[in-house]
Amino acid sequence: MLVHRLADFLASVPLFSRLSTDERRGFAALAREQRYPRGALIVRQGDPGDALYVLRSGSVKVAIVGDDGREVILDTLGQGAHFGELALIDGRPRSAHVVAVDPAVLLVLRREDFRREVERQTRVAWALLEELSRRLRDADEKITALVLLDVPGRVARLLLDRATGTPPTIERAPTHETMAQMIGASRETVSRAMRELQDAGLIEVERRMVRVVDQEGLARRGRPGATPSRAARGAARPAEAPEDVDSNGVDTDVIDTDVDDDVTGASDAGAGDE
Repeated sequence: MLVHRLADFLASVPLFSRLSTDERRGFAALAREQRYPRGALIVRQGDPGDALYVLRSGSVKVAIVGDDGREVILDTLGQGAHFGELALIDGRPRSAHVVAVDPAVLLVLRREDFRREVERQTRVAWALLEELSRRLRDADEKITALVLLDVPGRVARLLLDRATGTPPTIERAPTHETMAQMIGASRETVSRAMRELQDAGLIEVERRMVRVVDQEGLARRGRPGATPSRAARGAARPAEAPEDVDSNGVDTDVIDTDVDDDVTGASDAGAGDE
């Protein structure tokens, strides 16, 4: 019965969605279910790459940590997403850490089992190539954003990428700290960028919910060459602290895993954090 349920779930995962029910059951029979509490380290950077992980529930973040302790979040993944594909192909060590953001249930497919099954069902290999191609394109876009966009532009693009529905909405947006780690900025600078986008009438924020009010305007702000809004230019200060340093000279881009700031920026003004 469990194999049947897992096979039904795999139908919602792009990597396996093209397979027949019997073919998905072949993979489901090889999968092992593992549970991780919030904050658990699932994969450590540098560990042997010996398995593919599929998220059955919960969410995780994929991150790298520098020698100085600074964290850069490469991606956040939810139900139906998978990670560990590179190790399936080249067998090299893990390229990043993966940490449970919420309690997570994962299906684990060992490398040798997966490769043996793929040799029988080549459609999975093609789906894997498509997924790697998509992630390469995403990486190109992120590199372009880091090089050519200012912080408000990077925040605008991040919000557009995550918003869904009509109007585009993020029901539980990342904290300012998390956004900063995702776009290579500081929490303080992200808070200013969020205020700029609100003042420009591009977004509305209510606690952790972000609603896109002007989708075309936000998309324009997230393109290279975009200029700050008039309100943002008027609020600019003659001498502002560097991006990684706050007004007191304190480095604000260091990881603080205990911080969960409010998206509105209320916590920056001294209000209680969520």
